[in-house]
Amino acid sequence: MSKRQRILCAFGAAAALTLVACSGGNGDASSASTIDLGPVPVTPGVPTSKATTIAPAVETPPATRPAPTGWTIDTSACADVARAEQPIEGTVKVGSVMPLSGGPSAAFGPIKDGFQTYLKMASDKGLLPGYKITADIRDDQYDAAQTAGVVDGAINDGADIFAGIIGSPNNLAVRDKLNHQCIPQLEALTGSPAWGQIADFPWTTGALVPYNIEASVYATKLKELKPGATVALYSVNSDLGKAYVDEFKKQADQLGLSIVDEQTIDPNIYDQPVTQVGSIAGKLPEAIVAVPLGLQCPAFLTELANAKAQNTAWTPMVFITNTCASKLFFGLAGAAAEGVYTSDNLVDANDPKNADHPGVKAFMETYNAAGLGGDPGATEAGWNAGEATVAILNAALKTGTLSRKSIIEAARNLTFTPSLARQSASSQGVQYKMKGAEDPFAFQTLQVLQWSGASQTFTEVGDPITDFES
Repeated sequence: MSKRQRILCAFGAAAALTLVACSGGNGDASSASTIDLGPVPVTPGVPTSKATTIAPAVETPPATRPAPTGWTIDTSACADVARAEQPIEGTVKVGSVMPLSGGPSAAFGPIKDGFQTYLKMASDKGLLPGYKITADIRDDQYDAAQTAGVVDGAINDGADIFAGIIGSPNNLAVRDKLNHQCIPQLEALTGSPAWGQIADFPWTTGALVPYNIEASVYATKLKELKPGATVALYSVNSDLGKAYVDEFKKQADQLGLSIVDEQTIDPNIYDQPVTQVGSIAGKLPEAIVAVPLGLQCPAFLTELANAKAQNTAWTPMVFITNTCASKLFFGLAGAAAEGVYTSDNLVDANDPKNADHPGVKAFMETYNAAGLGGDPGATEAGWNAGEATVAILNAALKTGTLSRKSIIEAARNLTFTPSLARQSASSQGVQYKMKGAEDPFAFQTLQVLQWSGASQTFTEVGDPITDFES
């Protein structure tokens, strides 16, 4: 292992899930209008309705009307119908599973901090009137084989709902169980398109912009910036990489982009991908779309810089998944990250220009008061998931009964704007928005960004893209 590799491993990956906070795709409406993501699953006979709007809530409870009754959940098949409909009294216990020990804990620790801190702040300030909120966050070491047992323990100890579980395999490991028992599985911290399978798994919702939407945003922006470009694809050999690649190839075919090379890397390999980048460099593509994972992010950018140094005339545009888009990862890549495109849908708390943003100020005051460390940009992701969870609880409470049933119904009939949502003069900004079976995804707005090494910040490229919102 080289000295640089040891440094990368030591730093971990505070942005492997910088999620929404590190995601964002953007483009104009005219170019995005050609995108086809295919039909959204709809459950026959299940009506939908307009969503309830909740004002952003940081210091005060969200202003909300009763959650609509257009989409409702059938509890007759629940393992315990009475428990699903039983009112929750006094305290809401929110269970979650995250890597709290082992190597991945360095990457995901800030996300846990943000989630836990928001729930504590909301409870202390009475943002859910009449209730205390407690967080029971348990460790699965980012190992999906452990997740089910950890969730069982939290259920036995009285968890009312689950929220903010990290990792696609980890959420999938307990999705069947939680849906069978009719326990809300909210704000899964992953962008897997699987969280849209409302007909089969109505009790599970996602927190991140779906990966296929992000891939579509990049394809659209690339067409806008360089029509007819030749493109090489580099991805981790996992469901994450497959979701991106499949959608990008679909969009490339429709948008006139030519795929000239496809390279993959196994999820547990963190060495610089010399062979894969060598193959890509041999094709001299005009653009590269990269979907590495964790420490693979700076390793890929560093190796790409080596290849470009061997051919200074080759200057491909590079788009990289927003799961890589953290100040830590781009900082580790150094000059190799200069000008790289990525995405985000939360305001960047690391950027000095956002210091007076009301949401950033409230977030950073709480962050500092709690004595938190690490990357604030990654911490935002957990904070956002916590804020969405509390907004859902408030919408459910306004119906008159706070129960597992009313909570999942509120989650799927809700619109609210997070306090850290990106805004623009020409758009209403990022929203959490679900409309029953008609729209099973929460966050679907992204903004394309470009990294500046000089300022150590991301520069916005256009306005947030809202084309995928219902």
